Amino acid sequence: MFNGLLKEHEEKQAALREENDRLGKAATASIAKLTDTLVDQLNSGVSEAFEVQKEIETQSRALQTEAVRFSQQTDKWMKSVQTYDTAVKEIGDFENWMKTMEWDMQTVATALENVASHRAQPAPPQRS
Repeated sequence: MFNGLLKEHEEKQAALREENDRLGKAATASIAKLTDTLVDQLNSGVSEAFEVQKEIETQSRALQTEAVRFSQQTDKWMKSVQTYDTAVKEIGDFENWMKTMEWDMQTVATALENVASHRAQPAPPQRS
C-alpha cells in the first residue's frame, strides 16, 4: 500500500516536473518572442527616426546651399545698385558743374559786355 502510494507520488512528481519543464520552455520561448517583437518595434521606431533625421540633414544642406546662393545674388544686386547710385551721383555732379560753368560764362560775358559798352562811350571831358 505504501509502495503503491510512493510509486503514484513519484509518477505525479515526474509528471509535474515534465509539465514544469514544458511550461518553462514555453514561457522562455514566449519571452524570447515578446523580446524579439519589442526589439523589432523599437528598431522600427529608431529606423524611422533615423530616416527622418537623414531627410532633415539633406534638407538642411539644401537650405544652406540656397542661403549661400541667395547671399551671393544679393551681393551682386547690392554692387549693381551701388554702381547705379554712383553713376547717378556723377551725373548730378556733372550737371552741377555744367550749371556752374554756365553761370561763370554768363558772368564773364556780362563783364565783357560792360567793358565793351564803357569803351564805346565817349570819355567825359576832363576838368582841369
